[in-house]
Amino acid sequence: MTDRTTDIAVWEQIEQMLDSGDVAHLENFLHLLPPGDTAYTLNRLDLEHQKKLLTAIRPELAAQLVEHLADTQAADLIEELPPRGAAAIVDEMDSDDQADILVELPDADAEAILEHMDPAEASDARRLAGYEPDTAGGVMISEYLSYRSDRQTSDVLQDLRDHAEAYREYDVQYVYVTNERGKLLGLVQMRDVVLSRGDIPLDSIILPQTVRVRADDRIDQLEDIFDRYSFNALPVVDQGELLVGVVHRAAVQEAHSEQSDRALLRLSGLIAGEELRSMAVGPRAVRRLAYLVPNVLLMVISISVIAAFEDIVLKEVIALAIFLPLVAGVAGSAANQAIAVSIREMSLGLAKPADLGRVLVQELQVGLINGLVLGAVVFLVALAMRGHLNIALVVGGAIPLTIVISVALGGTGPMILRRFNIDPAMACAPIVTTLIDFVGFFLVLGLAWLALDALK
Repeated sequence: MTDRTTDIAVWEQIEQMLDSGDVAHLENFLHLLPPGDTAYTLNRLDLEHQKKLLTAIRPELAAQLVEHLADTQAADLIEELPPRGAAAIVDEMDSDDQADILVELPDADAEAILEHMDPAEASDARRLAGYEPDTAGGVMISEYLSYRSDRQTSDVLQDLRDHAEAYREYDVQYVYVTNERGKLLGLVQMRDVVLSRGDIPLDSIILPQTVRVRADDRIDQLEDIFDRYSFNALPVVDQGELLVGVVHRAAVQEAHSEQSDRALLRLSGLIAGEELRSMAVGPRAVRRLAYLVPNVLLMVISISVIAAFEDIVLKEVIALAIFLPLVAGVAGSAANQAIAVSIREMSLGLAKPADLGRVLVQELQVGLINGLVLGAVVFLVALAMRGHLNIALVVGGAIPLTIVISVALGGTGPMILRRFNIDPAMACAPIVTTLIDFVGFFLVLGLAWLALDALK
C-alpha cells in the first residue's frame, strides 16, 4: 500500500464503504491497513468523511487510528466530534495519548470530553495532563502492575489470570512493589514471579536498588539514564517517593525526536510549532506571521546602519553596496553553525550555561582561523569583481572580525538564553542574525568611512 496510486485507491475505498454504510467490511478493511499508511490515508479523507469514519466504527478501533496521527491533528479531529462520541474514543487510548490530546484541546472542549469519560479514566487523564510535556510525568503511562510488598507470588499470578483482558496491553516485564502508602520499594522481574514458589512474598525477591526517575525530570535527563541502564521502562516517583507512573524507553526516544522536530520548525520560522497542511489556511498564516512580522522589525534595525552611512559613504562609493549581502551571508552562516553546535551539545548534556566561558574561548579560536581564511577569499572575490585594491581591502578586512563576533554570539547565545529560561531554538537565530548584520554592515561601512579618500 505504499504506492501512491494504491494509497489513493485505499482512501477512496474507505469513502465508498462509509457512504454505503458497510461498517463490518470497513472495520475488517481497516485492520488490514499497514500502520505506516494509516496517517497518510486518514489525511487523504476530507473532514466530513474523517468524522463519519470515527463515529461509524467501534471506539477501540477509532482510538487505534487516531493514535497514528500527530497530537495536534488528532486533537483537531477529536474536537469536531460530539463530546460523548469523543469521550468513548479517548477512553480507549493509552493514558499518555489521552493526556497528549487533551492538553491540545481548548479547556472547555477537554472538560466536556472528560465529563463523559469513565470517571477513573478521566481522573487519571486530568492527573497526567497536569505535567509538563517535556518531563517524565508528561510521557509516563499509568498502565503498570503494582503490588504491596506483603503479597505473595501466587497472588500476583492469580491477579494476572483474573484480569487477563484488562492487562493485555500492559508491559508485564516488571512488577513494581510498594508499601501500604504507595511508596516505591523496588521492582520484581516477572520471570522471578513465575519461577518462584507460590508462597514467596514479593519483598523477598525484590530488587531494592531500583533505578527510578522523578516526575519533573526533563527528557534529556531521562535519555541519559536510559543510555546508562538497560531497562526498557523505569518507575516514576513524586517528591515523596510515591509511585505515580512508568516511563518507557521508546516514549523518551519519541519525545526527544519531537523536541528536535519542534526546534527545527522554530529555526525555520514556525514559532507555534507543529503545522500541517491539513489545518485551516487562516491559522497557518497567523502561525507564520508570528515569526515574519518580528523578523521584519529586527531587520529594520540592521538596515538602519546602512541608512546612517548612506550619505557619507555609499553615495561616494556605491560599489560597496553589492558586497554588504556577502558579508552578512558569510557571517550569518558561521553564526548558525555555532548555534547548531551549542544547541546540540546542550540537548546531549555535553554543555550547560555554566560552560559559557569555555565555549566562548573555543569559538573564538575557530572564528579567528576561519575569519582569516574567509577574509582572504572575500578579498580575492572583491578584487576580481571590482578591480579596486582598496575596496577589496575594506571588504576583506571586515570579514575576520565579523566572523569572530559571529561565532562568539552564535556559540554563547543559546546558553545565555537557556540561563534565562528562553527557548534558544526559537529566539537565538533571529536575535543573533540581527546583531551580526548590524556588526557586519557597521564594520564594512565604518572602515570605508575611515578610508574614504582612498576609495574614491
